Amino acid sequence: MLRGLYLAATGMVVQEIRQDVIANNLANATTGGYKAQTAAVGTFPEMLLQRMEEGRSAPVGYFAPGVMLDQIYTNFAPGPLEETNRSTDLALIDAPGETPAFFTVQAGDTEAYTRNGSFHVDARGFLVTAEGYPVQGERGAVYVGTAAFKVDGDGRVLVDGQVIDRLRVVTFPGENLQLLEGRGDGLFYAPAGVQPLPAAAQIKQGWLERANVDLAREMVDMLAVMRIYEANQKAIQAADQTLGKSVNEVGSLR
Repeated sequence: MLRGLYLAATGMVVQEIRQDVIANNLANATTGGYKAQTAAVGTFPEMLLQRMEEGRSAPVGYFAPGVMLDQIYTNFAPGPLEETNRSTDLALIDAPGETPAFFTVQAGDTEAYTRNGSFHVDARGFLVTAEGYPVQGERGAVYVGTAAFKVDGDGRVLVDGQVIDRLRVVTFPGENLQLLEGRGDGLFYAPAGVQPLPAAAQIKQGWLERANVDLAREMVDMLAVMRIYEANQKAIQAADQTLGKSVNEVGSLR
């Protein structure tokens, strides 16, 4: 009976985490370059149960002690492109068969990577993200002066017809993509030991990549999570009522 309580409780905890992931996807459905996440569920390692019989142990069978969060995966598939006609909006088009590319920005003392090309020119004339992080080129922070600049398909930045820099666009080997850590603001950070590589992506100026969130699928998943959570909740209530009767009624003298 107590095992049933624990099993249902682990199911409820996992569904709460899945609900948080789905809610975050829905909240960022209109965020440029956002990559949807999925919470993968696994099971705790099975245990072999044994019983003592005449001083000897005899196997009963295997017991699975419940479910747990295995990993939160990020879907790096490209989102749809939308034309904005703003010179500060840039979109990445990945080369066929290549891993996704990222813009490089300087977030404090750390280098970060983003697919959100919704940039603007700050008061000092630098190209920055919505949060003010400088966009990086091969020569450091990209200085354009005003919004009257051009970016060609290879990422070269032109002001008054002169090439002043080239955007630093990078990618990561496939096995390292899921190691990137998202910390908000549409930014990804590489863990120690994971180094970016130059990317062969093309850049479209005046376009933005939208989030790759499938709203219909997220709503279906949210309903499924609610139903599973409710089922586990009812299982706990039934077990609690049975335990209550066992304690208060079974074996009582009348």
